[in-house]
Amino acid sequence: MKRFLAILIGATSCSLCTYAQNGYIVTTTSQQTSISVESLEKQFINDHFKYYNLCDWTPGMKFMVMPERKDIIIPPFKSAETNKEVDTGELKHKIFEYLGSEITERGFVHFNFECEGQQYYHELKNTTLEQYCLKPKAGIPTLAYLGDVDIAKELLEGQTLYMRTNKVRIDDPNSISGYKEVPIGINEEVTVTAVGVGSRAYPVKIVFQDKKGNTYYQPVAISKTNCGMADSDFIMENKNKYFPNSFSFSDANTKKSKNLMSKYGKKTVYLKAETECLDETDTPVRLPRYTQFTIKNIISQNNSPYVFLELENIDGKHYKIKAAFTHTSVVDVILQSDNYFTDLFGIGNLRTKYPNITEEVWNMISRGKVRKGMTTDECRLALGNPMRIHIVTGGYETWSYERKTLDFTNKKLDRIH
Repeated sequence: MKRFLAILIGATSCSLCTYAQNGYIVTTTSQQTSISVESLEKQFINDHFKYYNLCDWTPGMKFMVMPERKDIIIPPFKSAETNKEVDTGELKHKIFEYLGSEITERGFVHFNFECEGQQYYHELKNTTLEQYCLKPKAGIPTLAYLGDVDIAKELLEGQTLYMRTNKVRIDDPNSISGYKEVPIGINEEVTVTAVGVGSRAYPVKIVFQDKKGNTYYQPVAISKTNCGMADSDFIMENKNKYFPNSFSFSDANTKKSKNLMSKYGKKTVYLKAETECLDETDTPVRLPRYTQFTIKNIISQNNSPYVFLELENIDGKHYKIKAAFTHTSVVDVILQSDNYFTDLFGIGNLRTKYPNITEEVWNMISRGKVRKGMTTDECRLALGNPMRIHIVTGGYETWSYERKTLDFTNKKLDRIH
């Protein structure tokens, strides 16, 4: 107990001393949440694909030799039997099994491998293993990590994915590179037909088909083990070579529609102006201002900022209207020409808000017409806000518009000029 009190008193004294030194240092609370929500694709990697730093490699890990041009000029491997460099071309597509690392008598670092009964090593000079492993791109040239390929093959073949990139490859034997880049639609639904080895940087070659039967492939890094690239290198033309940047497990349209429906689904809305829409037979029709709807569904489209709103009017008839929830350009913002949702619709039930307005008057209001006897609310709905209002005693007021003037007595329209 005495020992506990001594520790407590000592800790308190230390705390007071620390405050005396740092009492003037103040900070704001971080705006970042402590819990980050991973995408499905990144969670997939975290769950199934472990990244191995070079110093964490374990015996039995397998790689395939996939040389690049520079590896032909400077062979990365020597024979353990002869200590001479081995022609990289002879090792192409050979599977290397990692045996472990060692420090030689001369202080060199050797990474040892076995292939078809022969042993090879990759040699590092003028550095220690620990120093080399601290480098963000530390690795061994030519070696594509097969651990990622094996797991991806098991988990992805036969799966439906959705494209997050608009550039993929097809094999082209007539090209120096052996492939040709071709376009594909963003969010295009594809099915993985095969998974094989790609290159050291992008070891997983994913072959897939679109709905029309066209076959493509995309080489990607997944765990990034021995890929020789830092996270910051996956930008620009390399961005789509990281699995989460090329493929998605979920349909972006479905996700977008679900998000919009959670916010706008089942809401009651009305048209702010006469608007063209599609009826139940997909025939274009024009509906008057203040037509009341309930939003039944929101359907997103590939490669488009626009969605289709499926609407039901008060008579149970169904319509579709094309709309956008984000402005497509600055010009469209100014001209209100992009079918922006809040330009098209007001939210709420006007008939509930104005229960005393008859259907006959609503028909006039929707056409921008007024007549004697209409209330100020009805006239405002029909013509909008006046440029100015002149109020005099006795319940009289005059509303001035650009082309007409309305005189009211006790909130009822008396005269139209």
